[in-house]
Amino acid sequence: MNSKSKILIFLFLFILDCSQSYSINKQSKLAGRWYPADTAELQKYITTTQVVSQSIQHIPLIIVPHAGYMYSAHIAVKAYKAVSAYKPDVIIIIGPSHYEYFTGFALPVYDAITTPLGTIHIDQKTIKNLSTINLFAFNNNAFEPEHSVEIQLPFIQYYFPETLVIPILVGNINTKQAQQAAKELLKAISHYKKPLFVISSDFTHHGPRFGYAPYSALPLQKRMQHITDLDKKAIEYIITYNPKEFQHFCESSHITICGRNAILCALSLFDDVYTKELLAYSTSAEVTGDYDNTVSYAAIVLTGTLIQSHFASENSMIFDLSYLEKNILLTLARKSIETMLHTQTLLQYKDPIPPQCAKNAGAFVTLTINGYLRGCIGYIEPVKPLYQTVIECAASAAFNDPRFKPLTNEELKKVDIEITVLSPLKPISSLEELRPGTDGLVVAKGNRRGVLLPQVATEFGFTTQQFFDHTCQKAGIHPYEYDSVTMYTFTVNKFSEKDINTKKEL
Repeated sequence: MNSKSKILIFLFLFILDCSQSYSINKQSKLAGRWYPADTAELQKYITTTQVVSQSIQHIPLIIVPHAGYMYSAHIAVKAYKAVSAYKPDVIIIIGPSHYEYFTGFALPVYDAITTPLGTIHIDQKTIKNLSTINLFAFNNNAFEPEHSVEIQLPFIQYYFPETLVIPILVGNINTKQAQQAAKELLKAISHYKKPLFVISSDFTHHGPRFGYAPYSALPLQKRMQHITDLDKKAIEYIITYNPKEFQHFCESSHITICGRNAILCALSLFDDVYTKELLAYSTSAEVTGDYDNTVSYAAIVLTGTLIQSHFASENSMIFDLSYLEKNILLTLARKSIETMLHTQTLLQYKDPIPPQCAKNAGAFVTLTINGYLRGCIGYIEPVKPLYQTVIECAASAAFNDPRFKPLTNEELKKVDIEITVLSPLKPISSLEELRPGTDGLVVAKGNRRGVLLPQVATEFGFTTQQFFDHTCQKAGIHPYEYDSVTMYTFTVNKFSEKDINTKKEL
């Protein structure tokens, strides 16, 4: 066999090899360091408790410590045992990043993690969906040395075997980012019916070792009482589900709760809280005898209804636009185009706006002349109030759609304006979930994203596959990449000047 043939065979085998899909399994480094590597010894830590399993009627959220098991497992196990009768279909673990500084939220690149109790699998499909959102990003540098998430896995493997997990690390965020991240997370897991949220956090780190020692000069008993009072105040704001006061207390007291941002996210997940309980509280000093440098631990259990139902009610309110509200939005769209045409500035609307029109919503403005497209621009995400979205998109559709020349004064007289208001995006895993003519579609791969409104499928008579293919083409996604795209659907409320001019409010 000559050298050229060998090279060709090698290249063929290499291409064949690279076409396969591989899973990445991380071997946890905590065994033998943070908890016993011996399975029997490990199980003693995660099963020894007098707490009785509770009947869980709503979605549970637990806050548990992440120190080495000899220091804090006796606290964490109480929370896990309390919710052990619950049968989650996914577990979301949110913990702080101790070693890597970043803004936002970090996601793991691996598909599974192995501990002495076996392998636990990660829901990478949901992880990939989250990675397309600005606040979230894959960050292996953060996950590789981090213990706050992995320390929870043996508990999860024992009490909730075979359950998929979604690990998330929190970096530097503010209250608004915590709320937005919670909203995006709830949308990403909306296909699950029984999630369990595990928030990984220790409480006050006090002493010279931690650079926080406001009570060090006090006698031992008073010092520990002050630390306990400090923790209990923070816990009070958690138990009463008060994110604003929790954040304010953390900032004003400088309390060293390492998972404060993870807790802040947790306090943005529930619409209503039904049960709340502090099951246990302790400090490392009770184990080590070192009262000069101590870390506090708490086991907290909350149950409630997810705020996602609140988003759903908001969405239905947005869709239920009255004749008057639709007329206002269409009038603003036309005024925006006229203002830009005559003054080259964006319309600044200062008059009162109906509450429905002031809610954040994604929307597209489409311009047609005699039934032919003349411009279409929109926002997919609900990033601005609906009326402001309409004002901006109307002007952009008329003058900044790269497919057309800027609209002229003569054309403006002939233009019909159509507004399409979008629901929030819903992740889907299969084209079988797509309803052509009813659902719009977003496909994404990396920073490439394409969108088609549901009326496109109706107008062109597209099948499900054709609708998907054209959306991918719009994003610049090639057929060989189709298997790795993420997909979202949305529904719309569509109305035009023709509709409003020919219909009367009932």
